Amino acid sequence: MTWHGVLVFAHVLLLVYWLGTDLGVFYSARYVLQPNLPPATRGTIARILLALDLSPRICLVLMLPVGMSLAASMGVSPVTGGWLAAVWIASLVWLTLVVTLYRGEHLPAAAVLRQVDLAVRVLLVATLLGTAIASLAGAGPFATTWLPWKIIAYAIAIACGVAIRVVLRPFGPALAALLSDGSTPEVEAALARSLRGTYPFVLTIWAMLLIAAFLGAVQP
Repeated sequence: MTWHGVLVFAHVLLLVYWLGTDLGVFYSARYVLQPNLPPATRGTIARILLALDLSPRICLVLMLPVGMSLAASMGVSPVTGGWLAAVWIASLVWLTLVVTLYRGEHLPAAAVLRQVDLAVRVLLVATLLGTAIASLAGAGPFATTWLPWKIIAYAIAIACGVAIRVVLRPFGPALAALLSDGSTPEVEAALARSLRGTYPFVLTIWAMLLIAAFLGAVQP
């Protein structure tokens, strides 16, 4: 197997795990909203969801260096050599940050790390969109048409992930209230509002992943 083949395999694997586990999280989340289930059961389901959600987070980060490496191996990206190595190093540092936040949500520095992670995502979205749009206008580094559109789809997926975090902010306190005090109309409303508020962004992420996969496979 060639290095290009390894990159293609890794790229496909990341897509499968990202989309597959996201579907599992989305489907299972409905049971957290079932008031007929005991609070302890709903809390267990929520913990399973959080565990599953680590996979899409990892895939989102690794999709950047793997995708850039694949584009370089195809000869459609000028990001090669030292620049590509820098992308890998920065991505692995970001991945370390993401995993640290997942495993150490209650660390004293967690609030600061979350702000750093948010800043990384906002900066990355702006950079990717700016580069892709410039390329489509003929002033950017990518000469193909399909690659900038694929980059735009990836940037939109990242932006939707940020929006999901914002919408889900009431979920943690509402779940804690459910586990400590039991079900109340206010708690149920907060849980439903936060989870259902993520639906448009989740569906948009899935659409962007499918569009990106189509563009990468067909290369129109």
